[in-house]
Amino acid sequence: MSGFRFASLVLAVSSIVALPSLAAAQSSDYVYCSNGIVCMMAPCPSGNALDLTTGNVVKGVELNTTELPPLDRSAPDLSDKLYAGKLVVRGSIQHRGQPNDPPMLVVTKIERSSSKKSERKRCAAR
Repeated sequence: MSGFRFASLVLAVSSIVALPSLAAAQSSDYVYCSNGIVCMMAPCPSGNALDLTTGNVVKGVELNTTELPPLDRSAPDLSDKLYAGKLVVRGSIQHRGQPNDPPMLVVTKIERSSSKKSERKRCAAR
């Protein structure tokens, strides 16, 4: 029985250690920006996210900044900089809720405070 307990413990510990590395592999650097669509009701596909790793633009993305550290989240100009595409953020695109809900960019970290003009232009392209 103790061999079984030990094997279970090793399996549990290795699973816990592997989970953060899997989550990190799914995150990427993004430039989020407004695509110019103005909505009156949610869900609102008014944002695009440029994946800097692949170069793909994910259109119609909602933004979630609740995973940011409190100091970053409380910055007075965070929202303006995000919607203008002036920040490079670390995060992941997640599909939550109903199948027809737009994808969500869950931001976990601000990587740098200025994206390149070409990145902003590509992100905002319709």
